Amino acid sequence: MRPTARCSWWCPPEGTRSKVRYWKTGFYHIAHGAGVPIVLSYMDYSRKVSGLGPVFHPTGDIERDMATIKAFYAPFKGKNPDQSGQ
Repeated sequence: MRPTARCSWWCPPEGTRSKVRYWKTGFYHIAHGAGVPIVLSYMDYSRKVSGLGPVFHPTGDIERDMATIKAFYAPFKGKNPDQSGQ
């Protein structure tokens, strides 16, 4: 992306209707490859709240970065929390 371009791209989560074994990482690879940050957002079904979290800059260390992202999402619950991946 050009440094002067103003653009946002939204990538909704997958695996919300059936049980998943692991988190998908396509959003991470897209952001890292494009050199753009990820704005973490959430929808907590149990509390009926949503919002924007921190801006996260992928480092290329996917294991460490995904652990950080998963830690952010740990307190939030989806409609079917037993179907979420590890």
